[in-house]
Amino acid sequence: MKTLFLLIAGTMIGTASLCQAVGSKITFPGTDGRTYTGTITSMQAGRYNVKYDGFDFNAWLDRNQFTLLGGETAENLIGAKISFPGTDGRTYTGTITGMQGTNYKVKYDDYDFEAWITRQQFTVLDNGRANSYKTQMTQPVYTAPNTGNAVTGNLSSIFAFGKQHGWASGVLETRFNNYVNQLPSEDKNKITTLLGKATTSSARFFVLKSMMSGDGLDVALDFIQQLNQYPESYQQEHCLISMHKSIIQQWEYSCSVTVVQTYLGDLCPRYAWEIKKIQDYDVISRDPYSNPMGIQQKQLLEKYGGVASVRGDYSGKYIAINDALNELVGGILGVHFTTVQVTEPLPAVFGKIRAEVDRGLDVPLLIGFVGSQARHFLLLMKYKYTQGNYQYLIYDPWDGVCDWVNESTIISGSLSPLLTQWKITIDYYYTAD
Repeated sequence: MKTLFLLIAGTMIGTASLCQAVGSKITFPGTDGRTYTGTITSMQAGRYNVKYDGFDFNAWLDRNQFTLLGGETAENLIGAKISFPGTDGRTYTGTITGMQGTNYKVKYDDYDFEAWITRQQFTVLDNGRANSYKTQMTQPVYTAPNTGNAVTGNLSSIFAFGKQHGWASGVLETRFNNYVNQLPSEDKNKITTLLGKATTSSARFFVLKSMMSGDGLDVALDFIQQLNQYPESYQQEHCLISMHKSIIQQWEYSCSVTVVQTYLGDLCPRYAWEIKKIQDYDVISRDPYSNPMGIQQKQLLEKYGGVASVRGDYSGKYIAINDALNELVGGILGVHFTTVQVTEPLPAVFGKIRAEVDRGLDVPLLIGFVGSQARHFLLLMKYKYTQGNYQYLIYDPWDGVCDWVNESTIISGSLSPLLTQWKITIDYYYTAD
């Protein structure tokens, strides 16, 4: 077990007296910024149907979207799985183990640590209590590129919102502008109307970005309807693939196609959303043959000439990343990836890699393990300059984790805090033209 030393920010609040139930009066913010009151008329799977006061209108709300009038006691969520932000900026998951008034004790997943937090500080995950988010039992559907279905409208403000938040790269902006220039006004208006059905700025951008990756109007509308059931913070958490815990490779030699899955999730928020509906997308499945992510990885591995074997079984066959990367990712971005062997000093190599990231591209890496013939694919997704050192957000499919790694650490032959048991070399990286 890992040990986590951090505190949850927040103020402990006192106990009040009214439980949420059918017939309770509540107050809540509307999407127009105004505050409304209403009455809970029914409950289903932990969500609440509310009749607005003064309007002939009902809506479904999550528990964290309203306040009971007259005070409240804490909802009994012992045993619930939750997601919450830590003071280090990462998102963690855990289980509610106790209650005291309106405060909840949470046991962190993967860490030997517990903390007390308030109801406003966490989101309840799929447990049949606080939302209707259902576990996905089928494979997430990525969009095949160049299908002719990818369209976008002249929606510069929506795109600018995503760009402002760092969700839209330079390559994506070029692609967006190309689509805009080719669309007649009728199509632009049609898509503007469709995206207007989304209730948050984040949702509108995520759907637009997914359409640019190839999703058609029917898929986009279904995506909007799903997103509208959840608050904006939940939408962001489940449409962005590069959180600390991400997709894990389910097979011994599927690191290449798992990196491609993650790259696709970074390009298409709807695909990331579908991935995060899968219960075990970020843990090693006991039966990868029936796990949706395992099934997809096996299909992709075999499609490009590999053979799947369970983790720890070396009878399978690995593949290079090029074909899957160019067909699935390159087809969406309109680029072709080239393998570049590392023959220069690493500081020079990382200068070129940063130039690729500046263009808005993730950069696959192929590393070697010193003292072994084994190699492993990673995905470098972002970089930052902190305290005189470059740091890179690197995704490791073996553990299914994204984390920041110092350039100086990599130069010394380590990926700590990733793959800490190995001394590594950077052998190849993949650039696009």
